[in-house]
Amino acid sequence: MERKYEERAEEEESVEGRERRLYEASVTGSVNSLKRLMAKDPLTLARAAVTYFNETPLHVAAMLGHLDFASYLLTHKRDMTNALDLRGRSPLHLASANGYVEMVNILLSANPDVCLIRDEDGRTPLHQAVMKGEVEVTRMLVGARPQVTRYKLDQGETILHSAVKRNRLGALKLLVELVGEVEFVNSKDDYGNTVLHTATALKQYETAKYLVERPEMEVNAVNGNGITALDIIQHMPRDLKGMEIRESLVKAGALSSRNMPALPGQGHEFMGESDITMVIENPQTPAAAAAAVLTEAKAPTPLRGREMKIRENKKEWTMKKRDALMVAATLIAGMAFQSALNPPGGVWDEDKVSGGRKMSAGTSIMAQYHPQAYQNFMACNAVSFFASQGIVFLVVNISPTGKLPDITPVVRVSLLVWLVLLAFVALVHIIRFLIWCARKVRKATISCFRVR
Repeated sequence: MERKYEERAEEEESVEGRERRLYEASVTGSVNSLKRLMAKDPLTLARAAVTYFNETPLHVAAMLGHLDFASYLLTHKRDMTNALDLRGRSPLHLASANGYVEMVNILLSANPDVCLIRDEDGRTPLHQAVMKGEVEVTRMLVGARPQVTRYKLDQGETILHSAVKRNRLGALKLLVELVGEVEFVNSKDDYGNTVLHTATALKQYETAKYLVERPEMEVNAVNGNGITALDIIQHMPRDLKGMEIRESLVKAGALSSRNMPALPGQGHEFMGESDITMVIENPQTPAAAAAAVLTEAKAPTPLRGREMKIRENKKEWTMKKRDALMVAATLIAGMAFQSALNPPGGVWDEDKVSGGRKMSAGTSIMAQYHPQAYQNFMACNAVSFFASQGIVFLVVNISPTGKLPDITPVVRVSLLVWLVLLAFVALVHIIRFLIWCARKVRKATISCFRVR
């Protein structure tokens, strides 16, 4: 009994040892080691297919690019191409992601249908190749099974959306050229966004320029909220890339949704300026995927979280600067108005005559003794007052996004009252200035007659 137990233990130990050596041979890519193992135990690969729950030897070889080792494996066990690891990936997924062209060719030759296998995230080997920007691998996979280009990920993300989101222009161009169908190029995700919406929202100038130059691309396509690509770029913070994208869109004949004719049977109504701004800036609405940053149907990554925090900090910084500018402008306006009522040196308390000059109560003392300095002071004071009032007007009536908001009747009345008050104050200053000029001319005329 003990002898049988020892023989069985030795047999199990030898099996575990062979499995370990098979894994080591896969890592190093040693074909000779694999041959020796198979010579001792012809069932080595068969056992590996059953006992390996994470990665098969072919997974390891495909990941590391051991071409000869993979070829020898497939010679003896062709169906290993269908084996999946714990994340549902086939060896072709790993080879495609790493851009091993010859390895991909061997795996496709063994089983072309393996390029249709999806992993736990719904990604095929083509998705892996496109997301990594492996153009040649992409060409081989599409050639093996063209229907794989129609597979979508969560939220309806097409293979073209995957290419744009990772900024893989080379892969995008190849896919468009290989398929070239209008329906394929203009395919939409679950939010109704085309790849042009996505490229515009991510401010990818080269990608957007390429897309609008394609005859298949519908530049005026609208998403689920009736927003066009031009709407997106017009309501995003302005920078050089945004201006270049807008110019390319306009040159290609792109229109904003409010300038597009309503088509019969449309499932949505085009949105107004304020509605579009709200949709683009509000990350809770579905169209945020087409306007803010078009994200995947995953929980926010740390990088995405940092981007959102930076955007919030910028908005908060803008609001603080806006408030500070309002306070400074109001303070300057108040000081200028007070200086006009009570100029430097004060005013005469009563009427009197001094040195042949008549001093009227309420007039500036400085104007009597330093007329030129008083004129310069009042000119600067008036400029400061009206400039500060203009700044206050702009800050109050222009939103932080740089767009004039929709003016409701209440705001329209308030604006009208404000303008009337400004005009009244300006008129008072002009009248005072004209009276002062008339007095100076009158005094000068009287002085001339007295001299004669």
